[in-house]
Amino acid sequence: MFSCEIFPYPACDNQLQVTVPLEDFSVPLEELESMMTDGIEVLHNYLDESEESFSSQPLSSQRQDVWSPSPSIRSSEASKDMTSTDSSLTMPGEAMEIDNQLSIFHLLKAYGEATEKNQTELAEVILRCVSEKASPIGETWERIAFNLAQDIQNQSDYLMQESSKNFEAAFKAFYQTFPYGRFAHFAANSAILEAMPNDADILHIVDFYIGEGTQWPPLIEAMSRKHKMLRLTSIRWGEEDFARSPWRFEDTRKQLCGHARSFGLKLKVEEMRIEDLVNELKKMKKRGGAREWLAFNCMVGLPHMGKNKSRKLVNEFLNVAKELLASFGNYTTRNRGIITFGDGDACEKLKDCSEFGTFFDGHLMHYQAVLESMQSNFPKHLVQARMAMECLFVGPNICGQAWFQKWKEINETCHFQAGSTLEGLRVSTERLMEAIEIVRERENSYEVSIAGNSENELALEWRGITIVKISSWIN
Repeated sequence: MFSCEIFPYPACDNQLQVTVPLEDFSVPLEELESMMTDGIEVLHNYLDESEESFSSQPLSSQRQDVWSPSPSIRSSEASKDMTSTDSSLTMPGEAMEIDNQLSIFHLLKAYGEATEKNQTELAEVILRCVSEKASPIGETWERIAFNLAQDIQNQSDYLMQESSKNFEAAFKAFYQTFPYGRFAHFAANSAILEAMPNDADILHIVDFYIGEGTQWPPLIEAMSRKHKMLRLTSIRWGEEDFARSPWRFEDTRKQLCGHARSFGLKLKVEEMRIEDLVNELKKMKKRGGAREWLAFNCMVGLPHMGKNKSRKLVNEFLNVAKELLASFGNYTTRNRGIITFGDGDACEKLKDCSEFGTFFDGHLMHYQAVLESMQSNFPKHLVQARMAMECLFVGPNICGQAWFQKWKEINETCHFQAGSTLEGLRVSTERLMEAIEIVRERENSYEVSIAGNSENELALEWRGITIVKISSWIN
């Protein structure tokens, strides 16, 4: 349940009869297309002028600007100001604005409780009240309300259609502007490089979902300096398991191989089903062969990844990885491989919730933190660009029906447990300091912390709420 600390000012009565129609907060939908297009183009120019370059070598494709920056990107020395924020929730201005935000907050809590009790008609009535107070360009709770109200409305379909016209520009802007993906990718890549034995001939990365491949160029560059071979296997899941991806595997493969060639690295990129990978590794174990060191990498729920993947598939991947590392006898040393798990989904920390109401409230807190962190210090004249990025990458995961299905799924699924066969890889001081540098590019309220019994988890927090967590284990 939410604590009163979310609203550090006196609570007021929840006046259901005081409603503010959507049109009072937002512009007509037909005007949003030019707003979002212009906003993305302006943001592109803003980033080009103010950011350091991405990788040290340019890529030869039209999508070269999508790749991630080097882990050693320069960060400003601006200190955090934990008391300042642009959010009207913590520093309210007009009384009406406060009333509207609190009203939405209480209505959403009531909606979660009604859904938990299977009071379908009441939940729908509450959601219609929520929709009257919602806005895609309003304050945090108005934007959360707008996305949740899509269970009974379809206004976001138009926004998604228009935002998708600028998808690649929006993706680059999102990845480069916000630290979520860069933080997670750096933390996982650095853990892999730290743990890899010096006498391994080949680093074999098994990726749960390669997507656009943004994680791997910095690691490719690092491996080229080690004069090692790199093999990258992406798991192919069934179409019924994954929503349609905007990225084609063949395009990603060509981009990565081209990047590797520019650094003189031998790289093999392939895609296969998980059962085929298991069979291949078992055959390799029997016949011996190259000293191949395994790194199983799973990124899920990171904001730039869009719609979340099934937790059932995530647990399947992690459990297969654990079993393979435990049985992989090709390597004589105890250090047979590593598992890196980056999680930006709220449900991981809510997996023990027996009641949906608590699970629902936890998701509200999570996405409140994500949206507030996006808004903080974001150029005010680029609100249209921020709206487009929220629509593409965050909004699809703010869905009450999807949360309910996810809650039922995690209560029916056996969760991944490292157990005695895996040992947590302790976060090094060097890795911690580099991660802190990544999130301190501007004044903000982000914090980086170490967690886990083995101090093997690196977490990115926004005012005490974990947004992204990266765990690593070795065998």
